[in-house]
Amino acid sequence: MAEIYLLTLGLQIVIAPCLYLLGYSMLGHLNLVCVLAYVLALRLHRHLWVALALGVKLSAFLLLLICCALVLGSGSSVVYCLLFAEVELMLSDLRRRTKLLWTAGLTALALSLIGLPSLNASPEGLQEHLLANILLVAVFAMLCAVILRMLTITDRHEYRYRRDAMHDSLTLVLNRRAIFEKASSYWRQQTPFAMILVDADHFKEINDNFGHTAGDAVLHHLAGVLSDALRGEDDVGRVGGEEFLLLLPETGIAEAVTVAERIRVRLARRPCQFSGQLMPVTLSMGIACADEGGHLQSIIELADRRLYAAKSAGRNQVVSEGHVESASSRNAGRLSRGVQDALESEGL
Repeated sequence: MAEIYLLTLGLQIVIAPCLYLLGYSMLGHLNLVCVLAYVLALRLHRHLWVALALGVKLSAFLLLLICCALVLGSGSSVVYCLLFAEVELMLSDLRRRTKLLWTAGLTALALSLIGLPSLNASPEGLQEHLLANILLVAVFAMLCAVILRMLTITDRHEYRYRRDAMHDSLTLVLNRRAIFEKASSYWRQQTPFAMILVDADHFKEINDNFGHTAGDAVLHHLAGVLSDALRGEDDVGRVGGEEFLLLLPETGIAEAVTVAERIRVRLARRPCQFSGQLMPVTLSMGIACADEGGHLQSIIELADRRLYAAKSAGRNQVVSEGHVESASSRNAGRLSRGVQDALESEGL
């Protein structure tokens, strides 16, 4: 939008002397007012007053168009300029309802402008003038509809692209890269958080005994149980085959343990079913907090060591203390690389 503001500002600066040379002094003065309004709109936009900036710019532009129509005695010659305002409106970050209201207003203005009688029109040419205006309205409405439809399709594809780029296709929770980027964002902003590394116990046996389709159903069910147990500000992501990472902002060890135990209880009460058969599965979890290490990678590795300790102690357990100096598991390197990739993507 800032580039559009600069483009239109440059265009208005070029048009201003042309209006004076053609003898339209009043329109030239109004054009200079538009230039000042565009400069103001650009400054407002850079300060993130997006709606106000667009309102200032469009108001000045529409005022100039109305005056041009009045001076020329016909709005047919300037009505197409409203299409530029429509495109600019649709490219903005305003809400869809606001865009539709503005579009209705521009359409009404177009109808008003082309309804102005031409000063040079003879009585015999009024019928032809009316027919031309009807065709002009039809073209304007059609172009507005096409622009609106194109931008709707673009927004829909952009939403799907962002959703697919950030979410795991099977479980619909955040994917590995997205959850690590979330963790790196908390770390960069120095937001206190706890993380829970979750692993499904004996998951390979489910795949071997019942097939991968049953395993996929179990993973989908686990993702639902994890998501339902969290607050709105918490996040869950899939970081491995049967491994999930939970991020709990503004949460300490004791609260994270409570969440982990709640997940275990809910899963026991709501076991997965596949083709009418129960697929009971338990979870091992390792918990670590942001204040337990000097680097984000070290926090991830600590949670992984505690998860490994939970599995070594018999599985279906939560470990939240100790194991600071324990040997890292074979999985720690993969998790650490995932965090490093997320940090590099943010330029850190």
